[in-house]
Amino acid sequence: MLLYIFRRLLVAVPLIFGVLTLTFFIIRLAPGDPAAFFIQPGISPNVAEQIREQYGLNDPVYIQYFKWLANIFQGDFGRSFSRAQQPVVEVIAQALPITVTIALLTLIANFVLGIAIGVISAVRQNSVLDRVLTVTALFFYSMPEFWFALMMIIIFALKLQIFPASGLNEVGAEFLGPVGFVLDRIWHLVLPVTVLSINGAAGIARYVRGSMLEVIRQDYIRTARAKGLPEKVVVLKHALRNALLPVITLIGGSLPFIFSGALFIEVIFAFPGMGRVTVEAIFARDYPLIIANTFISGTLIIFGNLLADVLYAVVDPRIKL
Repeated sequence: MLLYIFRRLLVAVPLIFGVLTLTFFIIRLAPGDPAAFFIQPGISPNVAEQIREQYGLNDPVYIQYFKWLANIFQGDFGRSFSRAQQPVVEVIAQALPITVTIALLTLIANFVLGIAIGVISAVRQNSVLDRVLTVTALFFYSMPEFWFALMMIIIFALKLQIFPASGLNEVGAEFLGPVGFVLDRIWHLVLPVTVLSINGAAGIARYVRGSMLEVIRQDYIRTARAKGLPEKVVVLKHALRNALLPVITLIGGSLPFIFSGALFIEVIFAFPGMGRVTVEAIFARDYPLIIANTFISGTLIIFGNLLADVLYAVVDPRIKL
């Protein structure tokens, strides 16, 4: 298993490098000029030329590429164009923990809620409860996340005024003490995590239900029931473990989707995470920051696929052979 993981990581290096190279050339083909971000009314046009010279934008694309390549091999992603020459690594270090927190909470909520709904629907197949859960899951699965986020803000933040509409903390939350600060942060994360997790949990519930219905019809499940095992043991220990095999791949695939979903959610809820940083970098044509965000997204996709393969072996020991 360790050798397999090591080989996969070796393959991942040229793959990520290829993605970064494509990103480098594609964003330079897009219309727009990074120097235009600094041009304001009343400023001499010569300033734009000086900025292009300062950032090396006047060099041919292949020269820019080799300079970028030399910096990448040294672990230097450069300095942000739009953030007063702040190193890109520092910008990512400030924003990434926020997005990772949202993604991890969403991932946990996705699978806990999705698996629970899927198991209940399968065990109570064709009942009123099954039909209600199936229709509800389909309703939320087909709902756009950005629209759902706006509706949640209107209902729970503006109308009922239960949850805050934006921001990570209330003004002055740092004076509430460590416990009060954490509780205030959790309260601000309820709406965005709910928006991201409900949509994902609905999709996972459908997979779990279908997989459970297939497993509980197997002979070994009938044998377990014939031996007099409690229904809870049959469902949770024997059926669920085997039914989770097809669902395991969703864990790896969920990481990049949650990350991309957080992009819109962070903009809507005004969170200073990777999503908001990415949007601002795209509008400002901030090449170094865009490439760094692409690197993180590509790494997440590869890590997610690797995680799915490893979890396959954990759930089903036969795969190790």
